[in-house]
Amino acid sequence: MKKYISHFSFLIPHPSFLIPHSSFLIPHSSFLIPLLALVGTVLTATAQDNAYTILSQCDTTVKAQIDGFSLGSRDVRLYIYEYPSVNADGQPATVSGIIMAPSDIVDGSVPCDGVIMMNHHTIGSPRQAPSQGELDVPCGLLANPLKPNYIMVMSDYIGYGSSINHPIAYLCGDTNARNCLDGLLAAQQLLTDAEIPQGKYLFNMGFSQGGTESMYAAKLTDMVDKYKGIRFDKTFAGGGPLDFERIYTDYVDKDVCDDVTDVVLMITSVNENCHLGIDYHDLFKEPTASHAKELFDTKDKGVASRSGIMDLDSLSQVFQPAYMDKNSEQAKALRAKLKEISLAEGWEPDVTKNYYIEHSRHDNYVPIQCVRGILPWMTKKGFTKSIVPGKTSLQTNMVVFKLKHQQSAIVWGIQTMVAAQVWPVIYYEGEQNRYYHEFVSTLNIKKVIQYLEGIGIDLRKIIKNKGLSRTFEQDIREELENGTLQPDDNLSRLYVPRRDFFDVLNSLSETFAKVDLTITDVLEMIDDSGITILDILEVYMYLTSSDDGSRLAEAEDTEDVEAAIYLTKMYEQTLAKWLIEAGVNTGFKQWGW
Repeated sequence: MKKYISHFSFLIPHPSFLIPHSSFLIPHSSFLIPLLALVGTVLTATAQDNAYTILSQCDTTVKAQIDGFSLGSRDVRLYIYEYPSVNADGQPATVSGIIMAPSDIVDGSVPCDGVIMMNHHTIGSPRQAPSQGELDVPCGLLANPLKPNYIMVMSDYIGYGSSINHPIAYLCGDTNARNCLDGLLAAQQLLTDAEIPQGKYLFNMGFSQGGTESMYAAKLTDMVDKYKGIRFDKTFAGGGPLDFERIYTDYVDKDVCDDVTDVVLMITSVNENCHLGIDYHDLFKEPTASHAKELFDTKDKGVASRSGIMDLDSLSQVFQPAYMDKNSEQAKALRAKLKEISLAEGWEPDVTKNYYIEHSRHDNYVPIQCVRGILPWMTKKGFTKSIVPGKTSLQTNMVVFKLKHQQSAIVWGIQTMVAAQVWPVIYYEGEQNRYYHEFVSTLNIKKVIQYLEGIGIDLRKIIKNKGLSRTFEQDIREELENGTLQPDDNLSRLYVPRRDFFDVLNSLSETFAKVDLTITDVLEMIDDSGITILDILEVYMYLTSSDDGSRLAEAEDTEDVEAAIYLTKMYEQTLAKWLIEAGVNTGFKQWGW
């Protein structure tokens, strides 16, 4: 077999390559042409569902690098193949993709840990599709210093590569996810026929648009018979819009967007693929109205650059007034369609499946609220959030901040690769490692603090020296013991002169502001991490009380009902007072403050 050496650049991922919303074209965009010339076309026929055609295959060397600094290289076997799938109308279509198998896995030098279905981010031109040479992500992930022993599979999505004559289905329902899953099934058959081991584990990964497609792919494995046989060990979704209606509403409300091109492309894609029939002069202002369809048809963001769309910095410069007014009939109709094709619609998720959802609080392309909105829905369906890997089936990380979209992609890439690398250690034969399970199942903030105390770091002493020790609980105890506290007493008389957790939190506002965070941000980050306010209060009591701070638990355990009632009321009033002063409509009964 001929050896074609191509030095692809990437880490996880270099901003100039990973910018999902850029018209930047990588230097290797004509990669498919020399491959076809070198190798020719090979056809392998299999069962209809998993049929595939190998367009080309070769051995090549890929590199991981950032800013010209090489982080490593690796020999891989590269297949460019096509397979049957569907277009946005659900009609049969031939879609293309790539398979990258490390050569040391192919020749049996190292064992294969598994297969990663990698779903690509937004691209700026058909020449950036994976089959055409946009291989930065898989190259960087395979050639980075960890050298993970996984095979990468990537679909071009409908409208690129072999399906170039079809319209794209950009952020428009589950079409691209179907393309990815069909590509995975065909790739598994191809690897089986080629006698290349596929390991034990199967991961579903993507960032930005790829993050969206990852979640839709996971949804399809729960809902569609054809894909129910696919069970991902974990889905890693980062930086992607998971609520189309919310992203449109959020953009319109704030009228700020760092890249209006992708918003235009998404709304145009919905209009075309859902056959809404909206006239673009009724939907958009100029120059967008005259060029939106051209942008969609050519799939080339150069159109947005040349026409001036890319120079716009607010949606009021893009949308007609009717679509900037959320109460207008036009905006309501559009939002209804976006809701109809959103991730949560019609999904009954299997809560035993593992997910990792990450998003930066300062994402400049996809507002974090467009992702946070899916978490309460998942919780209602039975998931439990935790920032600790493996503690629950829904791992979240919404505490990444001060990072733009492209920068947070690097964090996501590092975390996902580390996770894939250690997975065979944490899980064995489908079961979580017993020692790891025992560790994470009981892990909480208080135990971390107690562990620090065990190695000589006395946080309670530090807190006391800072003057933050609270006396509110102690006063309640004293008054309970003396019989001076009555059931109808207003506890705020004890609260007013004291400094409790929420006062401390308020006092840190200026510190938070220095890193572009508000108290609300901090509380959301706490909640997204699977930590409740009561958990925080318990830790605060532990750190600032003279004993172990677990008076409420002790009272309940000993059936000290009177003490439990008063201490519970203390929690409620402390929390309610802070929320009310912060202007939050809590629904709490007001205690006459």
